[in-house]
Formats: sequence, structure tokens, C-alpha cells
Amino acid sequence: MNPSSAWRRVSAKDLRELLQRPHLRVLDMRDEASFAQGHIAGAEYLSNGNLETVLLKTPRHVPVLIYCYHGNASQSGAKLFVDFGFQEVYDLVGGYESWRLNEARIDTASD
Repeated sequence: MNPSSAWRRVSAKDLRELLQRPHLRVLDMRDEASFAQGHIAGAEYLSNGNLETVLLKTPRHVPVLIYCYHGNASQSGAKLFVDFGFQEVYDLVGGYESWRLNEARIDTASD
């Protein structure tokens, strides 16, 4: 990641490659009910209740991807992780909805 940039925004299309990284920590900051209905495989639910623990217990060299509903709130989340000294932070452009729609297109194309 370019040290002059705060974090990198990734598209749903490019996310497939990023998700192949073995130590990527994926954080879903939507509400708990939405997370329970569906989330990106391997994602952890991030809430005000566990935010401090995640920030303090995750090594700063571990890459982090943060997403929300439509990609707006995750930008604030990404900035927070950068402010805490994380070296590699990503947020998902268009959020979970963009990822879900992209995955549906891929599934349809492979049928």
C-alpha cells in the first residue's frame, strides 16, 4: 500500500483476489441481524461492543478489510484502523450489496 494513502478502496470484482490472502481479517460493520442473514465468508461481526478489542488485539501488520451496507460507513471504519496504525487497510466500494450482486452475476454466468 502506498504510505501516502490512508487506505485502499477495492471493488467487489477485485475483492475475490484479496480474499485469497491467508491472514486477511474481514470485518462486517453492518447490524447484527444483517450479518446473521448473510456475510462474506470468513467475516467477523464488528460492533461498538467488540471494536476496542479488535483494535487492540489485532497486530498492526495484519491486513484488514472493512465493509458495511453500501460502502459509506466503512470509510470511517477504515480511517479509524489507519489512525490506530494498521499498515494495510481496505474498504469495499459499494459495501456488502455490491459484493452480493457481483457474486450473483458470477454464479449466473457459471450456470
